Amino acid sequence: MLETFMREYVNTFNVFIAVYLVVYTIALLGNTIYGSLRILKDERLESLHNVLEHDFYYPISILIPLHNEGSTGIQTVENVLKQDYRLFEVVIIDDGSTDQTKEMLIERYSLKREYGRPIRYQVPCKPIREVYAGQCEGRDITLISKVNGGSKADAINAGINVCRYPYVLNMDGDEILQRDALVRIARAIMEDDNVIAVGGNLRISNGVEFKDAMPQKHNFGQNLLPDVQTLEYGRNFAGARILHNHWNANLIVSGGYGVFKKSALIEVGGYDTESMGEDFEMTLRLHEHYLSRKEPYLMKYVEDSVCWTQAPQSYGDLGRQRRRWQCGLIQTLAKFRHMIFNPRYGVVGMVMLPYHIAYELLAPTIMILGWLAIAFSLVLEDFNFPFVVVVYMIYVLFSIMLTALSYIGNCYRKGERVTVLTAVKILALGLYEAFVYRPFVSVVQFVAQFRLKKAAKTWASPRRVQINA
Repeated sequence: MLETFMREYVNTFNVFIAVYLVVYTIALLGNTIYGSLRILKDERLESLHNVLEHDFYYPISILIPLHNEGSTGIQTVENVLKQDYRLFEVVIIDDGSTDQTKEMLIERYSLKREYGRPIRYQVPCKPIREVYAGQCEGRDITLISKVNGGSKADAINAGINVCRYPYVLNMDGDEILQRDALVRIARAIMEDDNVIAVGGNLRISNGVEFKDAMPQKHNFGQNLLPDVQTLEYGRNFAGARILHNHWNANLIVSGGYGVFKKSALIEVGGYDTESMGEDFEMTLRLHEHYLSRKEPYLMKYVEDSVCWTQAPQSYGDLGRQRRRWQCGLIQTLAKFRHMIFNPRYGVVGMVMLPYHIAYELLAPTIMILGWLAIAFSLVLEDFNFPFVVVVYMIYVLFSIMLTALSYIGNCYRKGERVTVLTAVKILALGLYEAFVYRPFVSVVQFVAQFRLKKAAKTWASPRRVQINA
């Protein structure tokens, strides 16, 4: 009876995985082709029109939450101050740091405490103890010192309560906002009055040399783990999110780099301070809010507005990051399960959420089930080794091809040469991703599903490195 079960399991899984991979491959190919064509079209339009130069700019408050990140936080602020944008303020939130983060910022920017400054708690956050203010290079800088809220969401909510401008940009404390990023992302806001959120392109800063908040040189192929994440980010951002723009169905405006209409954030109650995936949760909550009320709105992704972020450099940090992401994914999908296959929520409910369940939530479980099917085949001495190798290698090579196209396309747009050595590095990294990196991440995500209640709601920043900026 056990042998019969194992044979039926293997046969059923073989059919399932074939269909599963075909659908996934078609989706990846469609995303990549559409994204590439869209980028080329936009660049042709860019060449026909002068860059927008308006006397009127949307004022933007740049929120930078920090927790025990003084030195990297100062580097982030220094690069933000180099923005080619006329009207913005920098709001730094010190979320109960136990080191010298607050003192370092006060000294660096000669900030003065503002006594009696009125604060409207329009969204929930832990109490704000002190507010400091000053200027640097003609830009207003505000420092909030607050009780630790245990999450980035709580810190961002504090920034929303204090900032002055109608649009807020969320960043992490280890990032470099490219000098032209605000100008490019503001265009998306100018294009339509219904825009409530715009996500930018997050790229990996490890190994990149910067000058005046602009990338100068990418030492690609020198650090294995960050480099494979560079390819992963490029593939995921460049293809899928551009296609999702067409449907107004982007599910994540990244917490690492996203601009929001402040009134929209306040209207839905601010960020969920209990969420482990606050950016995904907020994006879905905005979709739910506007779709249920049948109010017009747009959430966009802008590929050429770039913010550079640090990738984990060790498997320990990577595991903690992906475990938290998976817990946040599970938590958020459970919270908004009423939207799944609900025609009231349009493409988001009928297409995007089911796809997210199949190819994000269940992907690690399916990989584990695949390994189990192979184990059963070995026990039954019915293991078709050549077939398994051929099918998996076709999938791996296709994935490498899409990754290479995304990376090479990006180099082409920037006028950079792609050498034979770079192509060899991409191939090697693709194989490393398929046989080492992706299995590791899948195991981490699979285990995370059973540790959801134990996931700590604390700041969990990876170890930072000094960026050559």
